[in-house]
Amino acid sequence: MFYLGIDQHARQLTISLRDEQGDVVQAQQVSTQPEKIQEFFEWLRQDYLRDRELFLAEVEVCGFNDWLLQALEEHECHKMIVIQPEKRQKQKTDRRDAAALSELLWVNRERFLAGKPVHGLRQAQLPSAADQQSRRLTTLRKDASEARARVINKIKHLLRPRNHRSHGQ
Repeated sequence: MFYLGIDQHARQLTISLRDEQGDVVQAQQVSTQPEKIQEFFEWLRQDYLRDRELFLAEVEVCGFNDWLLQALEEHECHKMIVIQPEKRQKQKTDRRDAAALSELLWVNRERFLAGKPVHGLRQAQLPSAADQQSRRLTTLRKDASEARARVINKIKHLLRPRNHRSHGQ
C-alpha cells in the first residue's frame, strides 16, 4: 500500500508518496492542468501501483478541490481522507505540508483503514451528491439575486440625473 499526501493550490499540486515502510519514494510538483493530472495518475499506476496495489490519499479541504477528489476516485484511490488544517505554521512550504500529510496518513494508516477517528485531526465529511447539487443551486440563486440587484441599481443610477423615477420608489 502507498500513502499519498497532497498539498493543493490553484496552479499546482505538491505530492509526497510514501511506501509501506513509511519512506518517501516520490516528492514532486504536478501542474493542475487536466492533461498533467492524467499523466501523473498514469505514471503513479505504472511505476508504483503495478499489481493493482492500493493507495490512500490525504488532502486538506479547500473550496476548489472537488475535481481532485473526483480524479482520486476515478483512479481507484482506496480511501480519501479530507482534513481541515488546524493552525498555520510560520514557515509554510508546500513540500513540507505534503510530506506532513503523507506522514500523518502513514502513521495513522490502521485507524484510517478501520474508519476510526484520529485524535487531534479534524476530518471533513464530504457532502453527498444531493447536498452538492443543493449547494450549487443555492449559490446560483444567490448569484442571480445579486446580479439582479446590480442591474436595478445601475438603471436607477442612470435615471437619477434625468430626474426620472422608477416604479420601485
